[in-house]
Amino acid sequence: MSGVVIYRTNTGSTKDYADWIAEAMGYTAYESRDKGIPWAEADTIVIGSPIVALKPALTGWIEKNWDRMKDKRVVLFTTSGADPADTPVSEWIEKALPEPIRSKIGAFPLPGRFDYARLKGAGKAMIWIAANVMRNADVRNQVKNPVDNVAKEKLTPLLEYLKQQN
Repeated sequence: MSGVVIYRTNTGSTKDYADWIAEAMGYTAYESRDKGIPWAEADTIVIGSPIVALKPALTGWIEKNWDRMKDKRVVLFTTSGADPADTPVSEWIEKALPEPIRSKIGAFPLPGRFDYARLKGAGKAMIWIAANVMRNADVRNQVKNPVDNVAKEKLTPLLEYLKQQN
């Protein structure tokens, strides 16, 4: 089977995972803004998205491009500075995507990285508001303590899923 990995990245963690998946599966990785994605040739579409504001950043992109993907095997992996084992990332995905799309996607929340000092613009402002105005202690802790939990071995369940489906 042929496949593509399509991703958007904010801190580089989603790109790291996308590249590792592409390498392991023999797929090609594309940034979601690329115009040359070979939709017709791919049997499998792997989508990588950071979590932003409690939902996958590519939610709108997935909905916009769903007609190109709906008859293919689609896998979504998300990255976040929050540990997916301790946070309701699966619930965020469920709330963000309409059921007809969600029911056809295999979802894999993965740990990512977060470094407030490296953020820019609106993203940095949103985090500052969450930490200070909303007084979110978890966010305040992340602002003070950068997180990097990106690791190739975290892909094992996702890669096994892709290989089983071949």
